[in-house]
Amino acid sequence: MALQPYARNVALQSKQHVRYLASAAAAIKRSNEPPAPFVARETLKTSKVGNTTVASIETNQAISRLAIYFRAGSRFETDQTQGVVHMLRICAGLGTGGASHFGLTRNVELAGANLSCTAGREFIGYTIDAARDKISSVDKFLQDVAMNQVFKPWEVSDNVPRARLERSIRPPEARLMEQIHKAAFRKGLGYSLYSPKWMLGNHKSEMLSKFVKENFLEAAVVGVGMPHEQAVDFASRLNLSGGQKASTLAKYNPGADLRKETNDRLAYVALAVQGPSLSDPKKATAAALVHRALGTPSRVCHGLAPNSKLTTALGDNDVKAAAVGFSASYSDSGLVGVYIAAPAKRVDAITRKSADILRSAKFSAQDATRAKGILKGDLALEDETGQGLVEYLAVQSLLGKPLPLSEQLALVDSVTAEDMNAVLSGGKLSMAVFGNVSNVPYLDELK
Repeated sequence: MALQPYARNVALQSKQHVRYLASAAAAIKRSNEPPAPFVARETLKTSKVGNTTVASIETNQAISRLAIYFRAGSRFETDQTQGVVHMLRICAGLGTGGASHFGLTRNVELAGANLSCTAGREFIGYTIDAARDKISSVDKFLQDVAMNQVFKPWEVSDNVPRARLERSIRPPEARLMEQIHKAAFRKGLGYSLYSPKWMLGNHKSEMLSKFVKENFLEAAVVGVGMPHEQAVDFASRLNLSGGQKASTLAKYNPGADLRKETNDRLAYVALAVQGPSLSDPKKATAAALVHRALGTPSRVCHGLAPNSKLTTALGDNDVKAAAVGFSASYSDSGLVGVYIAAPAKRVDAITRKSADILRSAKFSAQDATRAKGILKGDLALEDETGQGLVEYLAVQSLLGKPLPLSEQLALVDSVTAEDMNAVLSGGKLSMAVFGNVSNVPYLDELK
């Protein structure tokens, strides 16, 4: 009797081994079969459905992505509604007119899908990712979250701690980018992507509903990994009200110097001049090339960009400080500048050298060639990543005209060093400082 459990274990293991060998043999047999034919991605397709622009690319991949973006970013806030877009992003996925928060979560996760919300200064977007055979069954939840929000007061108040947390954990570079936009544009594009501290808890249901009603008028629907007809069908079900909304042109304010002192051991400095808008694609591309020519973060951990213009501002092999370029283009304006992080003892010299470079940068053909290589790599990588491609198509559909990757690369090649120099020519500086500001020179001292 004592041997029976042992015998049963041996028998069980034998059956498992037989199943393993059988599955291994089947795998070998399948590996000898010819691979499935490769199906290339299709070209970019665009169309118009009422007040909605539809753009799609059939990638023939396993995952499909469907998104709806509205031209309703933080620049459309007012002094009394600052932070409302931040709260809208947080409230995405709460109860709607068609489903509860629990119902949305259960049904989206049951389909293996993912629902997300992204916000910027000119847009707010809702995206759902799912398997190709599931996307048609979950697109109704995307429509519900984007178009049928009800903002139940108790759900909104329950998410105030999340807004407070997101504000408190912002990295220094994010805080600095908010400051340089505030210094350069004051209002409109100067409004932050995060709620001001004094507005936390003051975004009521009525305020959120009013902002949606007044600004969710112009949309772009993007489909990646699905037929264009499917994206058009989704757009036709949105029934946007349309209409015109108030929009104030961005006004650049040179000479601003905005500072926030903390007990940080480093000083963070941003210097910027006005950049081109997206209305001129070639000039916007030139600004992106200036950004890469000035310097980009190293692709190697703790490394430096050895051939950038800003390397001379840091000195040789200085790993305790960093200076890189940045650019941001919007529908009617933009920024091009330098971001610096340095110890308080060294920030004065680095800031002065960076300001000189930004004011008098003369890019050579070699600088342009190097910058083009970096930008082309960034564009290709963005085109490969699903979310990056969705955001590019959506933003360009709202603010300009989306281009396929081949035309984007051709546009990069058409920019010359003279075009890059023209971006910075005659630009007047604005400045923002965060952290240990004790040794940071004031803007009027940067002569």
